[in-house]
Amino acid sequence: MGTPTRWVSSRSPLRTALTLLVAVLGACRAVPPPALAHALQAKGSAVFRATVFMRVALQGGAAERGRAAMLWGLYACDARAPLAGLAGFNLARPAGPLAKLAARRLEEALVAAGPPPQLWDAAARAAWLPPGDRDRLRVRGAESLLAHGLGPAALALLPDPNGLAGDERAHALGVLARAGGGGAAAAQRRLAVEFPQLFATLGGGAKLERVTAGLTAAEWGANARAWLEAGHPREALAAAARAGGAGFVTAARAALRLHRPTVARAWAARGGERCGDCLVERAEAERQLAWGTAPAARSARFLEMLQTAARARRLLSGRDPLRARAEVLEAEADVELGRFTAAIPLLSGDVATQPRFDWVCRRLVMLQSRDGSVWPAGIEALGRSNRDRRVAAFWRALAEARRGDRSGLEALARSGFPDLPAQWAAEALGRSGVTAAPAAERLVVPHAPAWAADLLAAGRVADAVFAWRAELEGESGGGRGWLGLVELAAMPPLEAIPLLVRGEPRLLAGPWQGLPRELLQRYLPLPWRAEVETAARRSGVPPWVLAGLVRQESAWNPRARSAAGALGLAQMLPEVAAETARGVAGTSPAGDLFEPERNLTLGAAYLARLRQAFGGSWTAALASYNAGTRRVLQAWDRGGRRDGPAFVESLEIPETWDYVHRVVLLAEGYRIVYWPDGRPYPWT
Repeated sequence: MGTPTRWVSSRSPLRTALTLLVAVLGACRAVPPPALAHALQAKGSAVFRATVFMRVALQGGAAERGRAAMLWGLYACDARAPLAGLAGFNLARPAGPLAKLAARRLEEALVAAGPPPQLWDAAARAAWLPPGDRDRLRVRGAESLLAHGLGPAALALLPDPNGLAGDERAHALGVLARAGGGGAAAAQRRLAVEFPQLFATLGGGAKLERVTAGLTAAEWGANARAWLEAGHPREALAAAARAGGAGFVTAARAALRLHRPTVARAWAARGGERCGDCLVERAEAERQLAWGTAPAARSARFLEMLQTAARARRLLSGRDPLRARAEVLEAEADVELGRFTAAIPLLSGDVATQPRFDWVCRRLVMLQSRDGSVWPAGIEALGRSNRDRRVAAFWRALAEARRGDRSGLEALARSGFPDLPAQWAAEALGRSGVTAAPAAERLVVPHAPAWAADLLAAGRVADAVFAWRAELEGESGGGRGWLGLVELAAMPPLEAIPLLVRGEPRLLAGPWQGLPRELLQRYLPLPWRAEVETAARRSGVPPWVLAGLVRQESAWNPRARSAAGALGLAQMLPEVAAETARGVAGTSPAGDLFEPERNLTLGAAYLARLRQAFGGSWTAALASYNAGTRRVLQAWDRGGRRDGPAFVESLEIPETWDYVHRVVLLAEGYRIVYWPDGRPYPWT
């Protein structure tokens, strides 16, 4: 009997699948099927390996057929034979993480092969396919069919966009918009309203300006909100201006995002005194204006902010999420006006998820401590993060030490976590540095789950990583499994570090005392140690300080590039690097900032220059490295131009406050792990 493929085009995705089937049927008549263990040892092309696993799946032992069928499906997908891949997966009936893996690999094979509509439809109907992946597969299939000129088939496969959300909804509307027909214009309009940032890509060549020309005020309001949610405040402000009353709040929010508080306040005022949402944005505008005003004139701004936020809170119901924002704004004004006892109840409610909650709590704790009055009950419990609680504990311990009780300072200094609160406590006790000795025993990480054994035996590590991560994401926290995933995947630091923290929260929250040295080394990698030490010697910066800065800036990615244009390991702006290079002997202002040695040399020199400008203060230098000198000088002046907790905790830029705390902790970690004989914090 001849090969039954004469009716199949040489370019058809069915050819490979049918060739596989013919080959296996012929082989099954002549050769006993190998066991799965033998199939796992087979070498060769994806087509060959798919054939081997197909034989086991069809004729092997009952206990091995499903396992072999999963590998048959994966290798068939590698061979761009999605029909054979689907057959393998249908026989395997994968579940859980393996179903997620099969869905993704099948989708990739279908897109690459460009098969007929019937195969897309058959894949989307597979009983083992997870519901979310089913919708994704249908949308991707519709896009693929449309790209091949099969518009009616694409529309037949496409799920109803009304039942989708996010990216899938946008792409489904894009298919409708590009497919033509009676629904194209309506889909273009919906796409322009709901996903304007994607219109140029998904809108089928139509001009956004033409489609939006006839929008109603309500649609302009929705368009403005979509622009803002997508991170385009300028476009949001322009759209909101065309929305009438439906755009007042969004216009105010967009102006605030652009740091134009006067404009924001004017837009919010249009909503009147009975619009709670508008009053919240007015209070936020007053907040920005207050912090931008000279310190002597801030009280009037904060009083206006307090009154506006209080009116908003009274208007908004307890279920309205904006009420929590109003409460935090009101509390911030109370704190800055010295009304500490009035702020505490506002911060004790369900407001901890608000963006400035942590900042306001820190300000409350610090200013309460400096005020010297009775320490309010429950103030430390306001802290959401371990760091916030430790900062609060430091201020309370300092207040208690003034009255003769040094036990709180002792507890922090001996906590085994070398963060700034512990360092400040040690300094207050007249000591230098905080001890956190790593353990010598070997790090033990979990093995991959049992279901991954066949994938790993076949050398499909990337597939095992994908599926294991999907499983961990679906679990509550994932536990120490994240440590095993990082080891299996051999991830670069930028990807590995967040997962290490998920596997061992003490890396972020402490204590470090007793953690395995190997784990700390993975959390604090040092890939360019020689270059770090050379740059540190040339600039007078301790190598552990430079290492901590680089770990925070780029996670040791030499090709890192920020949105602001900062480059390389130390994230140097080209203009700053050129200026710094002029003061470094033997260094040209022109050069490749992606080259590690040059980047580290200039980063260390720039940090040393900043430290000199701030009288030897490392924390002020770090703050300036992050935010620029001008923005740090005000806090430096308020703190009496002295390093220490009063300066750091008065930094008004939350990102910079976080940066200083993080780099000091990381730098001390690098000292403890790699340079244990180095001088501990404050490093002078």
